Amino acid sequence: MIREQLEQLARIKEPEARSKLIRTLVGEYARSEDHEPSEMERELFSRIVLSVFDQLDRAARYELVVRLAKTDRIIPDLADRLAQEDYELSEPVIECSPMISVDALMQIAKSGGNDKRLSVARRSGLNEEITDTLIARSSRNVVHALLDNPDVPFSVKGTLALLIFANSEAEVLAGIAKRALKDEEFLQTQIDILETNCPLIPPPLKRALETGDLERLARSIKDLERDGDIDLDGMSYSRHEASIQIANGELSFDAILRTLFEQERIDAAIWLIGRKINLADEVVADTLKSDADGAIMRLMLQTGIHEKTYRDFLRARCEWLNRSTRSIPDLVMRYKAELKKPRQAAAKSSSAAL
Repeated sequence: MIREQLEQLARIKEPEARSKLIRTLVGEYARSEDHEPSEMERELFSRIVLSVFDQLDRAARYELVVRLAKTDRIIPDLADRLAQEDYELSEPVIECSPMISVDALMQIAKSGGNDKRLSVARRSGLNEEITDTLIARSSRNVVHALLDNPDVPFSVKGTLALLIFANSEAEVLAGIAKRALKDEEFLQTQIDILETNCPLIPPPLKRALETGDLERLARSIKDLERDGDIDLDGMSYSRHEASIQIANGELSFDAILRTLFEQERIDAAIWLIGRKINLADEVVADTLKSDADGAIMRLMLQTGIHEKTYRDFLRARCEWLNRSTRSIPDLVMRYKAELKKPRQAAAKSSSAAL
């Protein structure tokens, strides 16, 4: 029966007739619970639907979503195409479809609307890369959805971003505490970061981790008035979303470092640099305070940061030490030249091998 309808569909030229037949076909295909479609049948059905997709009316597209979005009876290409529809149609696909591709989810995380990103944040089985992208680019309601989703993994970089937000945002601070109460792995990550003396950990969270009293912190904003602030351990936290964003909307080492420079968190930047190149914070701090431009450049070369990040670093350092910025252009040119040397050496080695 379905095969006959597919053959009929291939002969029909009128868009309205195609849409009507697709709706009938989808209903029959979805109802055939006693027959699990083979891979060939999934492929055939999905490819035919994709071939006429742009000619389908909204009712036909809606039928596809309602009947098949949450099933494995379609191929990833069709699930990905449905995810491109407006939110009313795409929500079930983005949030529940087992067939939507990782690439499609990543594209939504990078450039989708906040509503679509929120649906991604509610999924199970996300990878750390998608989570990192959502943290860096989304509004805070998406971040809270990630913290509330027990199936979401958090990378160390993602956790550092959360801590940056939590230094000024009461809701993120409480969200971290709530997650740590329910997720032992997430709690251990906080403890591991605490043991490195990370200055990004807000004092209330530091105290809660040390005393084991996360419950009080998790409840800290429960009764907070909409326009009110909250005082915890002598620090004031805003009820509203802060304006802090991760530079470039990503969670690379460069982006986090530049964000810390913008916030004038030199202490945290020193800690982050030390972790990157495995040096004690004191050694990093003493080097950055010195007048040895060559030593400073060699240290920062070890981090692998981009020349633009190095420029931002030099500006932040001059502000920190109250020094002139006059030499920054020349120092950036020298840094850029040093960055090119490994690439040039690699190119010569490759040519010699040939």
